[in-house]
Amino acid sequence: MKKVQKKLIALAVASLASAPLWAQQSSSIQLYGVADAFLKYGQWMGDDTSGVDDGSLNGSRVGFRGEEALGSGLKAVFVLEQGFNIDNGESCCMSGADDAYNGGSQTFTRQAYVGLKGSFGQVALGRQYAPGYFIYAYDALLSATPSPQSWLSLLGNLTITPNSPARWNNAVAYDGVFQSVSLSAIYSAGNRESDSGKNLLSPNGKRVDYDDDDKYGLALRYDNGPLKVGAIYHGIKYSGQNVVDGYAKGDDTQKEWFLGASYNFGMATLAGSYQQGRDVMGLNGFDVDLWQVGVIVPVGVGNIHFSYGQADLDKVDNVLSRDVKPKSFTVAYTHAFSKRTTGYLGYNKIDYDDLTWNDAFNLGQTDSSFNGHSGTGKVDDTDLFFVGMSHSF
Repeated sequence: MKKVQKKLIALAVASLASAPLWAQQSSSIQLYGVADAFLKYGQWMGDDTSGVDDGSLNGSRVGFRGEEALGSGLKAVFVLEQGFNIDNGESCCMSGADDAYNGGSQTFTRQAYVGLKGSFGQVALGRQYAPGYFIYAYDALLSATPSPQSWLSLLGNLTITPNSPARWNNAVAYDGVFQSVSLSAIYSAGNRESDSGKNLLSPNGKRVDYDDDDKYGLALRYDNGPLKVGAIYHGIKYSGQNVVDGYAKGDDTQKEWFLGASYNFGMATLAGSYQQGRDVMGLNGFDVDLWQVGVIVPVGVGNIHFSYGQADLDKVDNVLSRDVKPKSFTVAYTHAFSKRTTGYLGYNKIDYDDLTWNDAFNLGQTDSSFNGHSGTGKVDDTDLFFVGMSHSF
């Protein structure tokens, strides 16, 4: 009897051991990520700051991605990706609640989707990047955190930005590459997917509609040798009952478009972009314009990066007390220690053009304490030196 039991146990162990092998033969799963940390010193919005921070060159993350061949050139694909702050180990990149009737927590804050891939391209469902996230090809700072385009697009509440506003929930997305031309399209149902909220009154007395927070985007890109050109459009629906950062937004659709290009001359790469946002945050007449230009100069195994950008935010009631034109520039050096490890150092400056702390709060740049400043006081410049390292695995 004991011999029979031993044979059964051995057979069970053998079958379990062979299961992963069978899975590996029919599909592949990859663990990947980025670990990026830097030392900073200087002033942030006029206040002294120093210490270790996360993700200056690339946002730190860990993820799983995989695919399975289904036959006839068709593959099933998935991605689950979580961002984290390497300086303290906390998760990051959460989009927050889009209205008063949505909340909770997120696990895979960067991406979480499943889809089908083939010669036609890829169709996927889940939390995904909008087309406006991928603008690094037209930015001399490669969409790194200290990029003027990155800072100023966040200040202006734009969603064509390499940041969390370009990560959309409950989305269906298409991506296709056809020789030198690529096409991307996305439609997001936002966080509200039914009319159940109509039983709740919003702060301004309006009823909730399930499609009031829908989003959509489209991008067409050309990439051939040294030349890269891209055009992007985003539409973000708002309604008066949406509450973000503690107060109601407007009820218009935020409309954004972006044009970017770069050209590699060999001795240097010139890159730049121009974008507009109309009725930003759903507020009629709140318009934002942003342009930036920069250059990348190869130096041995490294590169010198320089970029300058300026935004124009129009005065609008309950948000901005006056027109402001914040501007920013960054100079940096990146050094490739290997294909996966890059060291970097640089300096970033942001001039807020006498933006008040009240206005900064209305734009979502600070909390109601105004960082200890008077609400009518002016926001001082950001002057930040940084040095760090980014490692991909």
